[in-house]
Amino acid sequence: MKIMANVSKASSSKAADVSAIGVFENGKPPKILSDKKVSLKAGETFLAGDTLFIGLGKKEKFTLEKVRVAAARLLAQGRASRARGVRLDLDSFWEKFSLAEIAGAAAEGARLADYRFARYKSKPKPVHEIGSFELVSKHADQARALRRAAAEAETITQGVFFTRDLANEPPNVMTPERLAQAAREMARKNNLTCKVLGLNEIKKLKMGGVIGVSQGSVHPPQFIILENKVKGARPLVLVGKGITFDTGGISIKPSNDMDKMKFDMCGAAAVIGAMKVIANLKLPVRVVGIAPVCENMPGGRAQRPGDIVRAMNGKTIEVLNTDAEGRLILADALAYAARYKPKALVDIATLTGACAATFADLCSGVMGTDRDLVNRIKEAGEETGERVWELPMWEEYFDLIRATYADIQNISKKYAGTITAAMFLKEFADHTASWAHLDIAGTAWNESHPKPLSPIGATGVGVRLFVKLVKSYS
Repeated sequence: MKIMANVSKASSSKAADVSAIGVFENGKPPKILSDKKVSLKAGETFLAGDTLFIGLGKKEKFTLEKVRVAAARLLAQGRASRARGVRLDLDSFWEKFSLAEIAGAAAEGARLADYRFARYKSKPKPVHEIGSFELVSKHADQARALRRAAAEAETITQGVFFTRDLANEPPNVMTPERLAQAAREMARKNNLTCKVLGLNEIKKLKMGGVIGVSQGSVHPPQFIILENKVKGARPLVLVGKGITFDTGGISIKPSNDMDKMKFDMCGAAAVIGAMKVIANLKLPVRVVGIAPVCENMPGGRAQRPGDIVRAMNGKTIEVLNTDAEGRLILADALAYAARYKPKALVDIATLTGACAATFADLCSGVMGTDRDLVNRIKEAGEETGERVWELPMWEEYFDLIRATYADIQNISKKYAGTITAAMFLKEFADHTASWAHLDIAGTAWNESHPKPLSPIGATGVGVRLFVKLVKSYS
């Protein structure tokens, strides 16, 4: 599908089989809707001939996410109508945001909704292909900005697709070694530097968390470091959890839904995908992406509940539950980041079921030590539709993970699972005053039903948010 941004009068624009117009609840309705006494609420649609009217809700509550979803609705209607091409009237959406922002969001929505992962289907279900998705405005002075916005959206969504592909691969294919190789290949094609530390180097660095988690698997751990080629003293460092499959280890998970644990590397995939976009957009900010990658398996050499390991920064960890493994590998990665003296450090992880239980799949959890950084993440989440909600990090929460036999234990005995996981990580990010943690356990994949912007499977959450966050430091 080709996405085009054109400036012309609708009547003289390239013909499309289905056209879409946005309708605000508190705006003047088109005559045909008035005649038919149709009132559209946010997300509702009405097809009249070859025109699709899309409800946008009230103007004061209008967001760019509603533009993305509207573009997805148009794509779905175009497929249902077996259209060769569809057209979106950008001017009908022009409210609160610039026309370029509207165009970028529409292009994002159309492309994100067009994603499919069917490489393992012998006979994939046929899907009607839309030849062109046209974004049209009458404002000739906006032509260059609209085309630039659509092109940038294309670059961003390609990074999201790359991330989704990594996460959707089966765990027998996407092993730690294969993920590291995918990062190398991506870096080579996108003007990034890539270094991968193997088991011997990990041992030399005394990364006890990574070593402990990986020792039950036949696949050795990998420690991926990506960096864009931008000069600067202090980079923004992004860290992503990369458990390519999580059985829970000796503290084994129930078999029901364990197949979803191939998605436990979505944090690492998001960092890798974001680095691809950051490089292609040539953002003028030095960024380092770090992904500790392991497989968490039971076995004769597997880590046991009760083991004590020493992280790279020297702090000892009492492992009370081997299924709380993500924070162990993140501990070493956050400690490793100290060598970069980061101006900001952000980690992203499918870390706690408690976060999913709290927020479902509607937003991710965020916690941090720097008000400015947390606010930047919140703003990036609102703008991209990858919303976050902040939880407290009061010092008293640390008492819940104070260990009996070591400096810290890897789980809270009972309560505040999401917060205490962040409190744990904070102990290894104490080398910087600007750190934040994103828990994407509920948002990293669609479990049972597709959404307008992503099918069942990996969502690619974090990529667009990270790109917006990096831009805020430009």
